[in-house]
Amino acid sequence: MKYLYIVRGPFGTGKTEFARTITSNVVSCWDYYASHGENKWNEDLKPFADNYCHKQVDTFMQEGREVIAVTNSFSQNSDLDYYYELAEKQGYKVFSLVMDCRDHEEYKRDAPQSVVLKQILNLKNNLTFHHYF
Repeated sequence: MKYLYIVRGPFGTGKTEFARTITSNVVSCWDYYASHGENKWNEDLKPFADNYCHKQVDTFMQEGREVIAVTNSFSQNSDLDYYYELAEKQGYKVFSLVMDCRDHEEYKRDAPQSVVLKQILNLKNNLTFHHYF
């Protein structure tokens, strides 16, 4: 079985560091930011970082990598749709995890507090649990 782990949560929760404990096949929006200057938040680059994540996960799946993790805020459920559809087409089982970390300053990378708070509110309002009974 092949697996895709979607690790979501506000900036500063250690999503990427956690994902690297699962697999070396980690796709992170921070990788895109780092490749374009600095490894920190840049609102102008966010749409491009999201697109980078889509393309890189697709590439990893086409290469047949057994375990892939993608990290981003994914603060709205609709942010996950692309990955669930891709996983279904490529035969991957998906696990979605929400991160929380009390030592968030180490991982925050200059993301403004207003952005982090918006992510937290969006997550609180968008978390859906599916019941099978």
